[in-house]
Amino acid sequence: MSKRIQILDMLGILDTAPEPEFDNIALVAKALCDTPVALISLVHEQRQWFKSRIGFAPQETPLEQSVCVHALSYDDLLIIPDLTHDPRTRDNTLVTGQPGIRFYAGAPILIDGIAIGSLCTIDLEPRPQGLTPAQAQGLRALAQQVASQILTRNRERLLLAAAVDKNSSLDHALRRSAALSRMVDVLQLTDDVAALLRHGSEILSSVIPSTRAGFGVVDIAREQVDMQPEWCAEGTVSVAGVHHFRDYGSFLDDLQRGEVVIITDVEKDPRTQDQAAALMGIGIRLLINVPVIQAGQFTAVGFVHSDQRLDLLDEDISFIRTIADRMQAAIQHKRNLEARELLNRELLHRVKNTLSVVTAVARQTLHNTDGALDRFIQRLRAIADANDLLTQREWASGDLGALVRKAMAINLDADRIVIAGPEVALKSQSAIMVSMVMHELLTNSMKYGALSTANGTVSITWLVQTDPEPTLHLTWSETGGPAVSPPLRKGFGSNLIELGLVGIGNAHVDYAVTGLTVSFSAELRDL
Repeated sequence: MSKRIQILDMLGILDTAPEPEFDNIALVAKALCDTPVALISLVHEQRQWFKSRIGFAPQETPLEQSVCVHALSYDDLLIIPDLTHDPRTRDNTLVTGQPGIRFYAGAPILIDGIAIGSLCTIDLEPRPQGLTPAQAQGLRALAQQVASQILTRNRERLLLAAAVDKNSSLDHALRRSAALSRMVDVLQLTDDVAALLRHGSEILSSVIPSTRAGFGVVDIAREQVDMQPEWCAEGTVSVAGVHHFRDYGSFLDDLQRGEVVIITDVEKDPRTQDQAAALMGIGIRLLINVPVIQAGQFTAVGFVHSDQRLDLLDEDISFIRTIADRMQAAIQHKRNLEARELLNRELLHRVKNTLSVVTAVARQTLHNTDGALDRFIQRLRAIADANDLLTQREWASGDLGALVRKAMAINLDADRIVIAGPEVALKSQSAIMVSMVMHELLTNSMKYGALSTANGTVSITWLVQTDPEPTLHLTWSETGGPAVSPPLRKGFGSNLIELGLVGIGNAHVDYAVTGLTVSFSAELRDL
């Protein structure tokens, strides 16, 4: 390929629409040389094409009809006073036939020192005198202006292409970012593995051009996958049903190792090229598989397919792996939570069994003197209730409000107990202590305090003070009950209440005439 052809292809100017910048130069050349025709001719491999043409109908001509092709070998003007007398042009059909051109003057258009065409003027009459010196000088200058305009146009074209590419890259990056944000929402809202795989595959397909996305359940013993009903682009046939991995290549080995499989062209990837026909037969040219590994076994796979080969960018591959990693981590986290929940249920079952044994032993060993046995058993139940709540929170913490409401549940007249306060998380030991304290206060109120009468009420409120240290203040307040007074003898319940919420005191008991008030305080770090 000649240097001229390379430059023309690089400039991207052939077969483009007319532009006034070039037409104006041709008009000036026509007027300068006083000719009926002026052309900006670009000479390619088999044709000359006119970026601008004044007084000449064809958009292009074959090289056999080109006079400008002869101008390419000249550093200066090519002037032919009578084309019928020049051996290079006398047999040209544009000379011997219509339109019967006779005079030609052309100045080369030079790009990087290479002539790629010419700015020419043509007359239908011979001109023995050629051009005047002023006309010749003007034609040279106009040819230089054409070259300058071509380079300016090319710079603008490249800048526009770069801007479009940058905008496209930015748009692609924004779509990747939005997809990752959607994936976060899916991970937070979706517990089901199948739904997670389906949503994750669809999110991948929203960024990677694709025609099909979904998931399949793997039977690794048979090396097959049961593809579930999936999302398909319009006109794409579903692949739902059972398929054997080995019918489509060797990538099963990668999936079993937990590796994400990304094949951009099944005809070229060594893992699928021998089975490419089978894959393309079901509309798969690009293939992305995200494996799910559970207990060391390959059990499910999310997939994205396209019927077109794609050149994925490094950013696309990184995005795919990020989505895959998040899907796999979320599924593993779900499995861990399920295992922990199973362990917690077993632990709770054993704790309840132990408390039941202790209750049975107490009933057989202790006498119910003054209701002591009943109180002991009720305290064991308070511990069991706290354990229930802690199990629901995976033994990490218990919510104060939930613990208080659970402890108050044994009072059937719930409207007489007001509970209000912000959410406060309690560690397991504090949760059990708070539950037992609430139980003691409730049973005492039901026997001797406000809840022992028809109109008495109890208010349990708390708030968190942040200065100087975050501190919880909780108040138990009774009204409408009988007159109260300090006990003559402190028993287990009174001592428990005075230990406070964390077992280190900070409890103030006020036996006021209007009713019992107990105020507790504890720093949140101790709770």
